[in-house]
Amino acid sequence: MNCIWEIALKAQKSGYNLEDLRFINSENPSPYTESTFDFLNADMIENSIVEVNPIYRFANELGEVFLPDVKGYEKVREIFLDVIMHYIAVWDLRSGTDKKELMAMYILKEIEEGKFLKSIRKTLFSLGFEKSKRIVFCLLDLYECKDYITIFRKALRELYPKANLYNHSENLRKFTIFTGVDKTKEDMERMEMLKKLFLPISYETEIFWKHHFGIIGVDESMRIGETAIY
Repeated sequence: MNCIWEIALKAQKSGYNLEDLRFINSENPSPYTESTFDFLNADMIENSIVEVNPIYRFANELGEVFLPDVKGYEKVREIFLDVIMHYIAVWDLRSGTDKKELMAMYILKEIEEGKFLKSIRKTLFSLGFEKSKRIVFCLLDLYECKDYITIFRKALRELYPKANLYNHSENLRKFTIFTGVDKTKEDMERMEMLKKLFLPISYETEIFWKHHFGIIGVDESMRIGETAIY
């Protein structure tokens, strides 16, 4: 991790909100990075206290306040650094964010606060921040195009990259779904969530989990011990 925006994103992935973080001036800053983690390629935030180098990008603006030889008003400078780094984090994130991203962030925040979609809140956030956001992107796409089947298939593959969706020729409101994963309580709840979010209540689904049902003429689906009976 290098810049403040990356720290903020990794913090969300690690279970911290931005307001949970406290930024402090590093005693041993690197002139080449804004963060001062022991491992530059660290992928998780393990502590809410984060050491930073405030003059990495803002030497002209902050150098007179945060250079190592500046003394006095330590407590005031400590509070000011924390406030300004939070402001920079928000500024960084918004400057690289499009309208759809912002809408998704607001929706996730309101779901987390219990303002709507309470029945799927726990299941949605069990996916982690990035996948939860991808599902909300699908909801926004559905609002724009109203194509339930296409968006359901897209959301399905966000969670299950090997998934396939099959229409029934004799009943266009019935689907067979192959996920390619083991059947677990967690995945059953996720499938129910996808159906609630993206399919009209009149649609029927039948789910095959780890093993694909056999299709005559398709060798990959006819392996002994790896074929489900349909």
